[in-house]
Amino acid sequence: METKWLEDFITLAQTKNFSKAANLRCVTQPAFSRRIQSLEAWLGCELIDRGSYPTRLSPQGEVFYEQALTMLEQIRQARTIVRGGSLQSRQPIRLVVPHTLACSKAPYWVNSLKVRLADRLPDLSFQLTASNVHDAVLYFTDGASDFLVCYHHNREQIELDPHKFEVRVLGTERFAPYSAANPDGSPRYSLDPLAPLPVPYLSYSKHAYLSKMTELAMEAGPVFLKKSLFETDMSESLKSMCEAGLGVAWLPESAVAASPGLCKIPGPYFTDMEIRLYRRVQRYSENSTAQEQVDLIWNYWPD
Repeated sequence: METKWLEDFITLAQTKNFSKAANLRCVTQPAFSRRIQSLEAWLGCELIDRGSYPTRLSPQGEVFYEQALTMLEQIRQARTIVRGGSLQSRQPIRLVVPHTLACSKAPYWVNSLKVRLADRLPDLSFQLTASNVHDAVLYFTDGASDFLVCYHHNREQIELDPHKFEVRVLGTERFAPYSAANPDGSPRYSLDPLAPLPVPYLSYSKHAYLSKMTELAMEAGPVFLKKSLFETDMSESLKSMCEAGLGVAWLPESAVAASPGLCKIPGPYFTDMEIRLYRRVQRYSENSTAQEQVDLIWNYWPD
């Protein structure tokens, strides 16, 4: 049995789609399917219910999914030991967050936790992975991170099993349109229906979570924006283009907190997103030190 078979199976269980899982695992779909079949042959049972669509796990697959997560974690622990580490030493706390929050919120969170836990965890350290929302969730549910922080909206929910993952709402963030500011502090561009047309528009890539938030914010209008003249996954890139006066961009409020050259455009074209913190319900039964750190950080995480 190969470790990559476990990783393949976990990815398939989470995506419920062979094509998407193969793409995430950077292999062709035929090769990915063969690896799943190899795992099934090694186990001596079918993990996938091939008589259903969309893809779902067989009863044996449902049982093995939890075991696969545990096996991967044990493999990582074994690797730590043989490389000279210790399960009882302080390991970095692993965070995975979307790119926007990594830039705007993560420095505050890390600094606040270091200060709040200075006496109890003086050697506290962090390992941060920044990703898009979709990959961040997969990274977390795959067991590669202790905590996930991400945006959440009732119309575009991040669906994690409440029996497996615990959640806290840290607060809300307004997602609104911004423009470069004129010398008098007014926005260079307007979304007023009587303003000159067209309005240059800076957008997120279609698969980005914040692209979906932009669509929700624009439900009240405006319908008169010209076709996007710049597209990216990164809110920081959109902010820079917006500051340069190239157009209107929808941005999280925290991303522009230190950008005096930007001005929020008034109007009803905004939406609010929750910022949520997740951790696994399953405890680190083999590592009391790791569990101590996770519990303290969960309890002391700043809003």
